[in-house]
Amino acid sequence: MNVLLKHTREQSKVNLTQDTQEVVRVFWITLFLNLLVAFSKLVLGYLTATLSLIADGFHSLLDASANVVGIFSIKVAAIPPDSDHPYGHGKFEAFGAIIISFFMFLASFSIFEDSFHRFTDPEPRFPEVSWISYAVIIGSLLTSFWVSRYEKRKGQELKNDLLVADSQHTLSDVYNSISVLVALAAIQLGWLWVDMVVALIIVITIFKAGYEIITTHMGSLVDEVVLDPADVRKKVLEVDGVLGCQKIRSRGAQNHVFIDLNIQVNPKMTVEEAHKIAHAVEDKLLTTQDYGVVDVLVHVEDA
Repeated sequence: MNVLLKHTREQSKVNLTQDTQEVVRVFWITLFLNLLVAFSKLVLGYLTATLSLIADGFHSLLDASANVVGIFSIKVAAIPPDSDHPYGHGKFEAFGAIIISFFMFLASFSIFEDSFHRFTDPEPRFPEVSWISYAVIIGSLLTSFWVSRYEKRKGQELKNDLLVADSQHTLSDVYNSISVLVALAAIQLGWLWVDMVVALIIVITIFKAGYEIITTHMGSLVDEVVLDPADVRKKVLEVDGVLGCQKIRSRGAQNHVFIDLNIQVNPKMTVEEAHKIAHAVEDKLLTTQDYGVVDVLVHVEDA
């Protein structure tokens, strides 16, 4: 007996569920607020030559880019496979996220270059601090804190891990804004070097975030293993009639996994009986919530 059976979770036509539409709406709201915060910091930072403000502005822009990736990933995930993309469109999300991270690296290099020039320039332009500087950074701090709490609350309410994770990312902007407040006070005290130090610290956090984006999404582009074969084998062997399971392969993203595997059954079974067991294996994997499986390919062999 040698049977190949493929089963795919039914894909929705690009219509989003009500909960998913609400998640997208939350992302649009947070995107607008993050862009408002980012541009207010960047404009004021460049006008006043405050490096820490500029760096924090780019960090807020990273938050906004994460919102874009969130919206993009949800929209792309809703597109069913087609003849040109039989495995779906999930890799576009990873590709977009990595491109965004490289743009943030370029921004970080620009900030680092400005810091170096200020240190080496015999007549550097010194930062200017006024009440407007404090108003912008305090306003952005409060906005980021509200956005983080709002995303977390809606994520828990809608049971969406992407929103909850993004809320933690947005919260990091609050800590950076606090460090910028310290830098502003230090500048007024005449400790201009603090501005450069804080800017460089924020640049390091941007690099770290960019690196994490690349390592998180690169796996799906190179078909890295997503699920532990031992866990999958254990789950498959729970199905009645399965005598063995081997050659387990998984790829894709954490919430969009493709699996193919071989199972062994009693050689005295009919093809119809083997099909039933294979379908039971597929249903088992497709309905395991923490697996995120969307497609299963089962190869049935004699034990």
